[in-house]
Amino acid sequence: MNRFLIRCSTLLPLIFAAGCFTHRLGDPVATRFHDDGRAKPVAVIPTIIDTTSFDVPWSVAEELTTSIVDSVLASGQVYIRSGDEFSVIENPFGTDLSWTKQEFAGQQFAVFLELVEHELTPAFSQRSKDEPRGNYLNMGVRLRVVDIRGETPKIVLQEIVRDSYYIPKSFFPPDYQITGWGCEEYVKTPLGIAHAKLTQEISERIIDYILLAQSR
Repeated sequence: MNRFLIRCSTLLPLIFAAGCFTHRLGDPVATRFHDDGRAKPVAVIPTIIDTTSFDVPWSVAEELTTSIVDSVLASGQVYIRSGDEFSVIENPFGTDLSWTKQEFAGQQFAVFLELVEHELTPAFSQRSKDEPRGNYLNMGVRLRVVDIRGETPKIVLQEIVRDSYYIPKSFFPPDYQITGWGCEEYVKTPLGIAHAKLTQEISERIIDYILLAQSR
């Protein structure tokens, strides 16, 4: 059986700089309970498995994972435990999920993600097919949410979230020392906007399905 080395993205600090400042993973403050005393569902989100080859001077998997974790935490609906780290797990997209009970003991839900597509394709105008007017950034993330509260782990969501974002030719080539992930200007760049749009959609799907599973 294939084994994956992936780190759990909880509230551990992520030290990274691409010519800019350090970004911390999980900046939003996490609390275990709602204001009225109700317990929030507890989830673990391991670092995204990246099977693509997009060339940037930082880890796209770390960036997307950080954004998703921060977004889920900021919602105030799901609790991600601080200080946990899981270094070795089995294939999270296989048919046998029995190992998740021991690997993620104390958690209620496990969220697995795989970046299966992240590439630029030329965008041509209708009048000219010779010179591209820009590029489309095509992205796809495989998502699986597993309920591990019962004796047998149960998949509550499994899908591939896809998105495409147009990037004008004027934004190439980018200067990642100024506009890379971790830089203040990054959130305004086409790549930063595209990633934020994708991770927001993924975060909303994660939250919705965890809350739905918890209510049943």
